[in-house]
Amino acid sequence: MTTLALLAFMLSAYIPPDIRTSRADMHGDQVRYWLLVGHIAFGTVATVTGLLQLWAGLRNRFPRIHRWTGRVYFYAGIFPAMILAVPVSVMSESGVSNVAALDTMLVLWAITGVAGLRAARSRRFNDHRKWMIRNYAVTIAILASRPWGTVMALIVMAQADSPAYQGNTVAMIHDIASSGAWIALVVNLVVAEAYIQHKYGGKSRNPALAGHAQR
Repeated sequence: MTTLALLAFMLSAYIPPDIRTSRADMHGDQVRYWLLVGHIAFGTVATVTGLLQLWAGLRNRFPRIHRWTGRVYFYAGIFPAMILAVPVSVMSESGVSNVAALDTMLVLWAITGVAGLRAARSRRFNDHRKWMIRNYAVTIAILASRPWGTVMALIVMAQADSPAYQGNTVAMIHDIASSGAWIALVVNLVVAEAYIQHKYGGKSRNPALAGHAQR
């Protein structure tokens, strides 16, 4: 529910799509705006179908639906969202640190996504689940950056007149955005890995048994 609530909040400024209500100042650049909207749309598909992918009840009771939502997650979610993320990142005005965080998310998104897809195709379902947990942790990192950004905003604003910022609003906004993104990514991945170690113990099950569980 928390994930869906954060998603609804982020989408609120883009429904209906209107450059005048965008939270990011696009300076009237329609191309950049629609690239961002496309990225958000595909990212929304990934966020929702990713929740379905991690739903054990759906996977065990309706494996065919699980497989189809998985295809949607990859081919109408993360892969097109990743492609559009490249020009969106290149044209970003949010500062080098924030762009570095977004690009790191993009690289990890690609690595974990491809690894998860290859594991599924090789019927290594236990490995597939591990990689998908990691991948979804990256998928929702941008959502998690919002509450972390709120925490960082309180810390940064308290130092507004310090030598670090000297009242520079742009510098403060960039630091809030970048620190929120980095913290969200690191925390999500640490939590995901801790969950994997707790549930799977870092060991792969017998592939035959894993495959049987999917049927």
